Amino acid sequence: MKQLKIIFVLMFSSLLSFGQELNNDYKIDSEDLVNIFKEQGINFFKFPFELAKGEYISISYNIYEYGKLIEQRNVIEDFQKENDLQFNHHHCSKDSTLFHRFYFFEERDSLKMKQVLPGFATFQKIDISKIGISNLAARTNIDVSSPIKREILFYYALYDNSAKMKENEGWLPCPTGKSNDKLINSYDLLVIFFAERISAERAKSLLGEDFYNNITCPIPSN
Repeated sequence: MKQLKIIFVLMFSSLLSFGQELNNDYKIDSEDLVNIFKEQGINFFKFPFELAKGEYISISYNIYEYGKLIEQRNVIEDFQKENDLQFNHHHCSKDSTLFHRFYFFEERDSLKMKQVLPGFATFQKIDISKIGISNLAARTNIDVSSPIKREILFYYALYDNSAKMKENEGWLPCPTGKSNDKLINSYDLLVIFFAERISAERAKSLLGEDFYNNITCPIPSN
């Protein structure tokens, strides 16, 4: 997170100093910043979810290559299992709306995926050395109070000289309006992120009643 703050400070400083040399008086807005960050290989998304006392949002992702599932991960739960840890910082002690943030950094042949969730942050890396063209997109009109597991964003790509790359004449097919099945079969590599509301009853069964009842709630964020 400290690295991210440094990047923001440096970029804002350079933008402000650059802007002072121009005779164009229109101020930099959020669209400008998004475009600039994308050129630097940085993409970010955030989603507000309404949480009742004791609930949390479970974030997971599936990775597909050539239409086949090659990896599946539950971000918070798998981290606890693999490190033999128990924590409840991500469980809410009062009704709140909390932002769940996702950052993606392209670093040479790797895509670094960082999730900053209420009370918890983690990152993973995936190999993108074979990729010729790629992009990220989020679903729109997400119901922030829905109890149903659903996809929220995805990274999609075509490999250099692949059959799909040739079929699409070097263009990346647009994902708008496509179902998950169509997305999986449209790209050489696809990473889909899901959000699932975990009820207070289910959260309690995952951790045990004594541990669950000693909850520290993350501070609501904007």
